[in-house]
Amino acid sequence: MASMLSVLKSVLPLNLVHVEKWDVERRTVERYGEEHELTAIYVHARPFRRCQCQCPVCGEKCARNGHKRGVESTWRAPDLNGVPVYIRYRPQRIRCPEHGDLNEWMPWTDGASRFTEDFNNEVAWLACRMSKSAIATFLRIDWRTVGSCLKAAHDRLEPDVEDRVHCGLRRICVDETSYSRGHRYVTVVYDMDRNRVAWVCDRHGKKVFERFCRLLTEEERAAVRVVAGDGARWIDECVEEYFGNATRCVDFFHVVGWANDALDDVRVATAARVRREHDRLLREFRDEEAEEARLREGEATALAEARAELAAMPARGRPSKRKLELRAYIAELEATLAGCGGGTGGNALSPEHRAALDELERRRKAIKGARHALGHAPENRTANQDQMVALIEAEQPDLWRAFQLKERLRLVLHMRDADEAAAQLDEWMADASSCGMGPMERLAGKIGRHRENIVNAVRLQANSSKSESCNTTIKALIKVARGFRNLDNMMALVYLRCSDIVVPLRNRIQPSAEYRRVSLAMATARRRNKEERMQARTA
Repeated sequence: MASMLSVLKSVLPLNLVHVEKWDVERRTVERYGEEHELTAIYVHARPFRRCQCQCPVCGEKCARNGHKRGVESTWRAPDLNGVPVYIRYRPQRIRCPEHGDLNEWMPWTDGASRFTEDFNNEVAWLACRMSKSAIATFLRIDWRTVGSCLKAAHDRLEPDVEDRVHCGLRRICVDETSYSRGHRYVTVVYDMDRNRVAWVCDRHGKKVFERFCRLLTEEERAAVRVVAGDGARWIDECVEEYFGNATRCVDFFHVVGWANDALDDVRVATAARVRREHDRLLREFRDEEAEEARLREGEATALAEARAELAAMPARGRPSKRKLELRAYIAELEATLAGCGGGTGGNALSPEHRAALDELERRRKAIKGARHALGHAPENRTANQDQMVALIEAEQPDLWRAFQLKERLRLVLHMRDADEAAAQLDEWMADASSCGMGPMERLAGKIGRHRENIVNAVRLQANSSKSESCNTTIKALIKVARGFRNLDNMMALVYLRCSDIVVPLRNRIQPSAEYRRVSLAMATARRRNKEERMQARTA
């Protein structure tokens, strides 16, 4: 039967280590207004004699220099069924001829972290999938400690992040994404061939991207063939200055985004025009109703005066001519007032006027609610969105024409023949420039400035879809983690999640990085074949 020490050695990173003894400690703590009993296991260990007094940097045997402190130090190890495990040892100080005075190397340590490798790996794996608050509660560590543990795990799994930059980049994509409120951005350089983040840096702009360019050697810059991104001018300037052999591409995602923004400006302007027409008619109708109310008030006064004069006349005898005129006049006024319903007040509107205003309000609400319907591709719209688009086609010709221009541009970007796409793009710019709608005319000018880069993207089929997906992943990580106060910890999480790094977990089988790359390549090939079949079927 295995002893407890044998069990501990099998589940803890205690290779090259003597386990001297172990203790179980129980203590009572007060949490949430109640008392709870907590249990912890403390393992007292020491490295083998041949492993003692080794430099943690170079691994050489060094001379002893006493002890750092008179008490044992503690390292946190993975839990055993929810029971925390700690390794205790009194490390010796050594004097390395090359690195100076240091603590000796211990087999269970993870650099300068006070946690073992397995514990930091568990925290890093969980941080890629759940919030830091949940991890802190589950593992009973501080919220800030989660970032420190995943940073330690990343530093061990990838000691030099710049190796990603010097691995032979061929096609890269540059983009920035916000990581906090207040216009705080990080610049992300994405390796499109290896499908991973190549470089992350705080802030954005030309100076930041130049830092990445200077990390590359002259040969590495010459090897870069494609640089994709949005239409930022600083990307163009850096490509022209540093990447002489690279082709600049403006990705389709941002071009369609420009078109959607211009279409939305037209939609907002159309809704505002309908609202102004509604307000103008409302003022006119109210003025008409007020004038009619004043006329009715005058007629009511005249009716009362006529009735008083008729009542003052003699009731007997032959009616005089004036009496007959008063009777006819009173009957006419009564008929007129009866037809008006007795008056509706100065601010009330007639049913005809209210119906006309309701129709304009219906149109305004339809335009206002058609943002997503106009932005979606026809094959992705729902039945309700199709009805909205059909209503705009029937009632708003300007907005419908802007929508057609956006769809034409989207179809141009989906072409495979660069020459045909260039001809269609020139025709589109001519139509958009003369459409009479300011947002679409400005869009035509913007696309004209980036025409060559857009055609390059069609020719090379290079876009930043992977980078945009990575940006979405980064935002999701930050949202799930409930934010980061240390930017280095956040970047470590980005490098772990947005790459092919496999975080090792003890006694758990995971797919290797090579298996993941092969699986991704097969999935990409299946998706492309499906798209080609759908295009052939549509044609």
